[in-house]
Amino acid sequence: MNRMKKEMFFGFTLVLVAVVFLSNNYASYIPYIVLNGHRNDVESVSFSPDGRLLASGSSDDTIKLWNVATGQELQTLTGHRETITSVSFSPDGRLLASASSDDTIKLWNVATGQELQTLPGPLTRHIDDFESVSFSPDGRLLAGSSVDIKLWEVATGQELQTLTGGFVTSVSFSPDGRLLAGARHDTIKLWDVATGQELQTRTGHEGVVISVSFSPDGSLLVSGGSDTIVRLWDVATGQELQTLTGHRRGVFSVSFSPDGRLLASGSSDDTIKLWDIATGQELQTLTGHGETITSVSFSPDGRLLASGSRDNTVRLWEIPTTRVSITPSSVESPPIGEQLVFDVSITDGQTVRGYWVRVDFDRDTLRYVSHTRGDYLPGNVFAGTKIIRRDFVYFNVVSPDGVGTGDGILATITFEVVARKASDLKLNVGLSNSDGELFGYWSEDGRVIEPPWDVNGDGRVDILDLSIVASQFGQTGQSEADINRDGVVNIEDLIWVASGMWGELAAPAARLQAVTHLTADEVKGWIAQARGLNVADARSQRGIALLKQLLAVLTPKETALLPNYPNPFNPETWIPYQLSQDADVALSIYDTAGRIVRTIDLGFKPQGFYTSRSTAAYFDGRNDMGEPVSSGVYFYSLQASDFSATRKLLILK
Repeated sequence: MNRMKKEMFFGFTLVLVAVVFLSNNYASYIPYIVLNGHRNDVESVSFSPDGRLLASGSSDDTIKLWNVATGQELQTLTGHRETITSVSFSPDGRLLASASSDDTIKLWNVATGQELQTLPGPLTRHIDDFESVSFSPDGRLLAGSSVDIKLWEVATGQELQTLTGGFVTSVSFSPDGRLLAGARHDTIKLWDVATGQELQTRTGHEGVVISVSFSPDGSLLVSGGSDTIVRLWDVATGQELQTLTGHRRGVFSVSFSPDGRLLASGSSDDTIKLWDIATGQELQTLTGHGETITSVSFSPDGRLLASGSRDNTVRLWEIPTTRVSITPSSVESPPIGEQLVFDVSITDGQTVRGYWVRVDFDRDTLRYVSHTRGDYLPGNVFAGTKIIRRDFVYFNVVSPDGVGTGDGILATITFEVVARKASDLKLNVGLSNSDGELFGYWSEDGRVIEPPWDVNGDGRVDILDLSIVASQFGQTGQSEADINRDGVVNIEDLIWVASGMWGELAAPAARLQAVTHLTADEVKGWIAQARGLNVADARSQRGIALLKQLLAVLTPKETALLPNYPNPFNPETWIPYQLSQDADVALSIYDTAGRIVRTIDLGFKPQGFYTSRSTAAYFDGRNDMGEPVSSGVYFYSLQASDFSATRKLLILK
């Protein structure tokens, strides 16, 4: 199944620089503010917990504190003798920790800019640069990485533990403070903070792992490395969940948004990429820096992304919180002729007074029926231009009475299914405020998916799929026949497949060959089981109705003896017949003199069609003694209860 495509659209008036991207004819404007002041590479950036300050560390041996709202430089902290490789605020925002290539970590008073402490001090055993520094979530501990990882007590500066494992380039505490992740060469290690015990070692990168970070809920770990790959890991199991590709050079920094829905990655290809965590899809590529992106960090409210680069600058990027989406985002296609209803929904809307919506759809799959305005805008609204085409619908709305904020529905659109196959609904929207200014949002397309009813994968939902499901009744575990994915194959799965065949038996005669390997008794049993479920939903009712239709196809209106095939034959032929009711069946072969050549007792047979080679009567050209009969004309007669019929066959040798 194709993954959902998402776009960002921005329109701001107070923007210093705008970079334009085009994708599928939809424009996106990514604004940023440039913070100048460092004389050399910016190696690390970090927001204060309240989001008001930004700290940046540089290879000009300084740390700068910036006012996020104004972009003004507030302080320059000096004291390190070499490159500042990492900066991190304490959870209460009162302290700033900095790691440096001068083999020290310093603690600073954020309010005054005063240097409070230098770690590990003159008795350090480290023989290499400090690469990363991080406070524990409770602010009690500080971790610093170099040839190993050291843990200090912040209040006293006392060294508590040394976690060995080789040169570690990046450290990150889990949100609950129980785990510490570190990047070591081409591996990722997890330690128990309380005991110092190494818990896991994860491999997968084909180069040096440069950056690691936990998701806000602690369930995921992200890593970026010199192999250009961003990898997502399950913290509990250690399993690699997703591999995000797109960067052309090494990934130096990775960071989750506070809500855990987005991921930012900075690379030496001079770009930042934004990713959707749920789908693993690349949402946007941010360009503007002229050199390697060394550090990326989301603000606590998720509205800004800070980036540091070897082009000596810090940049602040606007990240919208408003989302516009087609809901449901993914839906199974109902039968042809039925309707699909979608909402264009908005969440966390920002003072919207007007909007325009365009939804593109596959005209070979869906037909537009109608749309209605949603409840998002208050009061009276003015409906502007409306354009309806075979493959898209466009409309715009404005409210003179007030603005919409928060969550709501912009519009409801109804389609009719014209073909049952997968297709996309692509969404493009413009949102404007009272001044007519457009502003940013994330958008999420919709998707119609083909239901998983084609069990054998032959491109059709037919009798064969029903037979496969029925043959696997009672099986547990993963199976293509477990249509509803409840862990067991049963009558519910068969009903689902049958509902997907609705309308397929409209011409029973044309379908006869496809159903001859089923019996009416089998289908009667399925219908009885289905009725026992006492289900009332539309899908189940369609499935049961299809089974009844199938039973009618499998139930002949009259008993008949049909022409044998092949005819003439040598030495074998098949004699088909059909029964309108259950009967004991016998077949006799006569010569032209009326003498019985062969008697074939077929036994008791339920009503149904016996026309395939597996069900029809078989005559091998031999008499009751097992001797081959001579060439010539013969007659075959079928006796079923009070029914009797005779036809002619010809043996040619």
